[in-house]
Amino acid sequence: MIATDGPGYRIIVDEDQLDLIRFDKALDEARHCATVDGEVAALETALGLYRGRVLPDGRSPVLTSAAAALEDRYLGARERLLELRLEQGRAHDVVSELMPLVAEHPLRESLSALLMVALYRVGRQADALRVYHDLRNLLAEQLGIDPSSAVNYRYQQILRNEPGLDAPPAARHDRPAGPPAPAPPPRSLPHDLPDFTGRETELARLLAHVPPAPADPADTPRAVRIVTVDGMAGSGKTALAVHAAHRVADRYPDGQIFLDLHGFSAHCEPVEPRDALGTLLRAVGVPADRIPDDPADREILWRGMTADRRMLLLFDNVLASDQVRPLIPAGPGCLVLVTSRPRLAGLDGAAPLPLPLLSAADGLALLGQLLGHRRVAAEQEAAAELVALSGRLPLALRIVASRLTNRPHWTLAYLAGRLREEHLRLDELTVEHRSVRTALHLSYAAVPPRHQELFRLLGAVPGTDFDRHAVAALAGLTPHTAETLLEDLLDARLLVQRTPGRYTFHSLVRALAREAAAHQPHTAHDARQRLLDYYLKITDEAADLLGPRRERPRPAGRHHTPAATPPLRDATDALGWFGAERANLLAAITHAEETGSDVHVARLPLAFAPYLHTRGHIEDELGVLRKASAAARRLGDPALEGAALTGMAAPFGHLGRVKEGLACAREALSLAERAGDRGGAAFCLGRIGMFHNALGQYENAITALHRALVLLSRADAHDEESTVLAALGEAQAALGRHAEALQTSRLVVLHSRQSGDTYGELTGLMGEAAAYAGAGQLDIALDRLAEASELARHTTTPDGQAPILAQYADIYRRQGRHREALHAGHTALQLLRRVRRPALSAAVHNVIGSVHRDRGDYERGEGHHQKARRLAQQAGLRRELTLALDGIAHARAHGEGPHEAKEHEPRGECSLVY
Repeated sequence: MIATDGPGYRIIVDEDQLDLIRFDKALDEARHCATVDGEVAALETALGLYRGRVLPDGRSPVLTSAAAALEDRYLGARERLLELRLEQGRAHDVVSELMPLVAEHPLRESLSALLMVALYRVGRQADALRVYHDLRNLLAEQLGIDPSSAVNYRYQQILRNEPGLDAPPAARHDRPAGPPAPAPPPRSLPHDLPDFTGRETELARLLAHVPPAPADPADTPRAVRIVTVDGMAGSGKTALAVHAAHRVADRYPDGQIFLDLHGFSAHCEPVEPRDALGTLLRAVGVPADRIPDDPADREILWRGMTADRRMLLLFDNVLASDQVRPLIPAGPGCLVLVTSRPRLAGLDGAAPLPLPLLSAADGLALLGQLLGHRRVAAEQEAAAELVALSGRLPLALRIVASRLTNRPHWTLAYLAGRLREEHLRLDELTVEHRSVRTALHLSYAAVPPRHQELFRLLGAVPGTDFDRHAVAALAGLTPHTAETLLEDLLDARLLVQRTPGRYTFHSLVRALAREAAAHQPHTAHDARQRLLDYYLKITDEAADLLGPRRERPRPAGRHHTPAATPPLRDATDALGWFGAERANLLAAITHAEETGSDVHVARLPLAFAPYLHTRGHIEDELGVLRKASAAARRLGDPALEGAALTGMAAPFGHLGRVKEGLACAREALSLAERAGDRGGAAFCLGRIGMFHNALGQYENAITALHRALVLLSRADAHDEESTVLAALGEAQAALGRHAEALQTSRLVVLHSRQSGDTYGELTGLMGEAAAYAGAGQLDIALDRLAEASELARHTTTPDGQAPILAQYADIYRRQGRHREALHAGHTALQLLRRVRRPALSAAVHNVIGSVHRDRGDYERGEGHHQKARRLAQQAGLRRELTLALDGIAHARAHGEGPHEAKEHEPRGECSLVY
């Protein structure tokens, strides 16, 4: 076989002795075969010659290249053989052979496409789709490309259950002659999630619309049942619908069809009704050549094909009612489940099922299913925070669980820390091809450009929610236009509405909106300035309704004037508006401070603070006024600074921070005197007198209050006189000058009634009661308190009854009516839990302590005096501190030693009517 040839050697073989030549001949024979069986036989002969890789250890580039070409020819022949075996109907054999082959050549797209078809033909549609996604991810990671159009075409065919994927007639040549067997009913529901969690209420509501399987055909429902499941992106609509469909699938023997209409898909356009009808008709056995081209004809044919069938149809990811309406079958025994983001109000006869967010408990349960209950139980607080930071959105929770599963060294607390940063949250909620940002962005991309523009501007809002007037100012629109756009965004699931007329974001949608706003910083800044100007105007209007005689600060700088503000008619409307906007105003002031908009920081709190004081938000009141004072100082505006400092006196007093309040009032007085502002100086002196009262410095208080009255008279500013006189009466009563105190308090009542000042009248009546009580005329004192109590019922201060109840308790104690005294005292303490008023709380504890001592219960008595002592020491309240120490001394003199109040002391609300 070997002969010498020149300087080398040559092998002499016949053609039948060389397997490569035999391989080539067999392939050539296969190409020219007229039958499938003949081609299969020839290819099997060719492939039978294969003994493994050619030159596996070759180092020559030329030989390696030749070997690679031979390997490719071998793979091509094997692939062709597998295609032919599919035509012969041997899909199971092909699957078992293709699995390892695809694993060995993962980037050979044609092998993956063939495996997808084979898996589909053996009824493994989900596995077929998984092969596609694995290929797509691999190509993207390694080559940065997408699958070929041929592979994508196969993927679309499998998604739509196209009959063209079924085995051709040639594959059934070995079946016995006779009529063809009827096609099996279509069954294309996706698999049910094994970790489906919660949603018991929504599932029960959905299944309530599904009729039981009729025992008699006459019991068939009269009309098709349609249920629409709508909700925001990632809320689990498809999972719920699929879960419900599997629960009732056995009631629909003529088939169950799942069809994704791609209303909100990243890489697919929405499916047209015409194409969807084609898919449905092929699914129920209509040959492709019998499906009409005209959409109306397809719709008629579809209704005819389903008229007598009992089928379950799940149309997923629907864009609008028009997309799904032509697909509704005619058969009254059919059930149609529809999932969509917007509410499909145009789908007549449908039962809507809005899908809310998961409850916090269900969110934890889902996280436990995904991560393992032990891991969640080990970090319960962090798990609860993850649920909250994920917005209780199932998609976000699944991404969170996936990240934690892939990184077992991460703790739940660590990931929660990463999610706390709102501007990074959407980046964290991404894994592989699943992304919360992408899901939400599809909803944004589906709305018209004008709505997208408003969505971006809403991302610039500093607060948490908004109404049509605020949005009109923000965007420069009319309130009607703003409301129309807001309602459209609400329908698109980009906004949430918890109370009529007010709109807000889901936390993750807000993150998306703020990202969008950040991409247009100048536009966002201008929108925020318009919103701040709107708040300036409307807060002034609302504050005027609460205090008609209040002094407005003069305008500073040029501002945008909003086109419209809410129609506030009276104090009730003003209080309602302030209550709805409180959090937004606080956020607006903070934002204005951070961005250097000092005019807004200096002015907004002056109109906002009276409401905060009225509603008992004392800490907030003090906080915004401090910001206003600092901003006014930066602006070099002593009038604004003085107004803010003067306003801070009241919250300092309520919080028991008397010395700080006194210093603040003195600083404001100095500014007012330098500016020659007599009215402002009188106001400050009145506050100084009140602080001296709180400190027990009554003579100093009287001096300051007399100066205030003189200045008020010279400035012809009588509105403040009632407040100053009330403080003067308190100082006189404390010094035992009860006749003077009574006269002063009567003047307060008179002035207040003439001016319509309910708070002043209330204060005067309480002053009269205190003067009468001090003079020993307790019954008259109770009469005045009854009048004050009736007035207090109509005020809006949450603790308005508390000081009256404190006086009731003290008078009842003096009368020996201990039961009534305790009821009044404890009811006052309950009211004071809502707000911080240390001075009043200390006074009530002292009264209750005295009642217990009078009853011989020295242990409880001392406990209350001890509480009063602590409050008085912290606030520097000398009078209450003296009373507390005296009470403690008396309790210890008669009792067994120091004690604290018993925890089981009854604290029920007072059953008496005051």
